[in-house]
Amino acid sequence: MSTPYYLGFDLSTQQLKCLAIDDQLNIVTSVSIEFDRNFPAYNTKKGVYIKNGGVIDAPVAMWLEAVDLCFSQLAERIDLKRVQSMSGSCQQHGTVYWNCEHLPSNLDPASTLREQLQGSLSRPVAPNWQDHSTKKQCDELAESVGGPEELARITGSGAHYRFSGSQIAKIHETEPEVYEATKRISLVSSFLASVLVGDIVPLEEADACGMNLYDLSKHDFDETLLAVVDHDTARLRRKLSDPPVGAPTRESPLTSLGKVSKYFQDKYGVNCECEIFPFTGDNLATICSLPLQKNDVLISLGTSTTILLVTDQYHSSPNYHLFIHPTVPGYYMGMICYCNGSLARERVRDDLAGPQASQAPGEQVPWTQFNDALLDDSLSNDNEIGLYFPLGEIVPNVDAVTKRWTFERKENHSNKSIVLHELDQFTPKRKDAKNIVESQALSCRVRISPLLSDETDALSETQVLSKKENTQVTFDYDAFPLWTYAKRPNRAFFVGGASKNDAIVRTMANVIGARNGNYRLETPNSCALGGCYKAMWSWLKVHEPTTTPSFDVWLNASFNWQRDCEFVCQSDAAKWEQSNGKIQALSEAEAYVKALAQSQGQ
Repeated sequence: MSTPYYLGFDLSTQQLKCLAIDDQLNIVTSVSIEFDRNFPAYNTKKGVYIKNGGVIDAPVAMWLEAVDLCFSQLAERIDLKRVQSMSGSCQQHGTVYWNCEHLPSNLDPASTLREQLQGSLSRPVAPNWQDHSTKKQCDELAESVGGPEELARITGSGAHYRFSGSQIAKIHETEPEVYEATKRISLVSSFLASVLVGDIVPLEEADACGMNLYDLSKHDFDETLLAVVDHDTARLRRKLSDPPVGAPTRESPLTSLGKVSKYFQDKYGVNCECEIFPFTGDNLATICSLPLQKNDVLISLGTSTTILLVTDQYHSSPNYHLFIHPTVPGYYMGMICYCNGSLARERVRDDLAGPQASQAPGEQVPWTQFNDALLDDSLSNDNEIGLYFPLGEIVPNVDAVTKRWTFERKENHSNKSIVLHELDQFTPKRKDAKNIVESQALSCRVRISPLLSDETDALSETQVLSKKENTQVTFDYDAFPLWTYAKRPNRAFFVGGASKNDAIVRTMANVIGARNGNYRLETPNSCALGGCYKAMWSWLKVHEPTTTPSFDVWLNASFNWQRDCEFVCQSDAAKWEQSNGKIQALSEAEAYVKALAQSQGQ
């Protein structure tokens, strides 16, 4: 028998990508359709239309054309009769509006998807995640349940302009004729799955968590939040094809959405037995592309910094996101987004290098001096803390600010307080390199701490001592005893441009303190690859249920660690212990800049 193939799609803002893998998880081929380049007639800019008032939409017909072009190119490269299953990911939070409850059956392979499905749309464009025109609706959603903290408790996130609930509410309010004509509403993920199946399929539960409408603990849409969108909540549930499909459980085993549409069988020669499994959101597919297990953390070091964490702890905050895990029941994906990442570090690098290091246009200032300072153990900064936010920050939520302090501890019975002393600059200035990387890593560490499971390992000496104290430490909406912030993740995986810098990765690794190693990966096609793995595992789980373990166990065993992942280092336990002493100082520093912003705002 020929080796089977598994397809994973990624419908992002600017392109549609598809990867094919074989049963050894080798990439067989890839196709990339770039919307602006391949479909110039739509006049999109980076895949979208930008209008006044912060409205950003994408033409759905363009996506339909992209699907046809993608399959046309796939058919030229591989035998599509060998494809066992398909899954994938799509840009999160977008919505597609259908004027029908079922798609037209028996599509003509001599025609195109656009020609035959465009008439099924009640709205020709889909809101894009970059849209920020829904402040009114966001405020109404939060107010309906008592504020942002309660909204986050219910839905896993505070109110965000891009989230689907506020977008649907705005369309109901400002385009009532469109809303009335709409029989079904898809997320972009369920839209693409519907096209492949040939009928409208339910939403996928993990992606539905990005709507500000879904109660994660109850696995159901929240009636109060639905009523903000449409007082006739039963009608809205019908439009949303309630209930969504979730990760498999004993009570609800995994099933496919259906066989691939006859249109793709007849037009492109796709295997008539090929099964379509639920598509999910792009960030959720990223965690499916890596062998992440409980308490593993993925740290993306790009222009901004993004943290993804697999957890069984439901601890919500308006400052970050929680989603139900797309494949493992009882688990969640935590997601923390920072504005300041590489840009902030590059400013320190340039300052240390000085004007003499300026390069020709297009050349980068070398990291030599920055890295040397990071790795210089003689450069002591134990009583120093800095916040480096050249851009307004999300976590903590403050305007652009850069501050440096030394600090000292004051004893008061069983409590310890921190006194900050502001500085114009550290002496020597090289300390900025250490302090910016350590403060960024420490911020990540304290934010993931409430999401980490309690470990049975013996407590460190610092934790044993601090358990005797009453010192409370506050970050964002949380106030816990100091010792609870000393949890350690299982493994840490570093991706993104700065992950290639050993000095930065090793420094962050020592602060975050993963127990079982720090790894580096290249993830240029993570969303599509996550779709491939999800397609393959889903097929195995349906057809070989007794021998196929849960997704995280399966991928951890099947993953080609030697080929696709690089071990960087073990965390230095002594340096991790040393960074414990800065947790309270970071809390005080963040409180200071928040208070400063409030006083300036008044």
